[in-house]
Amino acid sequence: MKEFFITECARQENKVVTSTFVVVSKQIKPKKTGEPYLALTLGDRTGQIEAKMWDNVDDVLDAFEQDDFLKVKGLINKYKNRFQLTIHKLRRLGETEIDYCDYLPKTTKNVDELWLVLIGFVDSFQNSHLKSLLRAFIDDPQIAYAYRNAPAAKTLHHAYIGGLLDHVVSLCRSCDLICRNYPNVNRDLVLAGAFLHDIGKFTS
Repeated sequence: MKEFFITECARQENKVVTSTFVVVSKQIKPKKTGEPYLALTLGDRTGQIEAKMWDNVDDVLDAFEQDDFLKVKGLINKYKNRFQLTIHKLRRLGETEIDYCDYLPKTTKNVDELWLVLIGFVDSFQNSHLKSLLRAFIDDPQIAYAYRNAPAAKTLHHAYIGGLLDHVVSLCRSCDLICRNYPNVNRDLVLAGAFLHDIGKFTS
């Protein structure tokens, strides 16, 4: 469970906090001495905060990238009237430690309805082999749960819980319209591609 959210900065000013964040941006910049420091933008579901790491930077430069999730210990302070985080220690989170609900908002759309729309597209396939393949994904409880809840991205498009499903249903609707205008296009293959194009985001 995440212990600190960015909206709580005011009551934690000049205090050391330990919490987890998604890396919205990562830059390596030189100090006046020429040594590197880290300039990060960190995020959670309540907002974003600028963060700097000045010491022991060489130990963590290659330990994470943008869009990774970090556990961070650091001091909340103000610089030019804006809160920032001065990082003392950090580490990259493992997949089992990540709860996307802490970092991303949730779709306002009805996930059950979106899921039924997606199933309807699959059930409309003429190719029985493709239909069986996609039904195997739909009927797998773990894959179905992940498909319904995963974001399409961590910081870019559809970056919210249920975003992947929302994105794929929208794409399937567009593909369906395009196939009606181009009857020589294999609709089943096009829709199968839409269904599977981001499947690696939650099955890898």
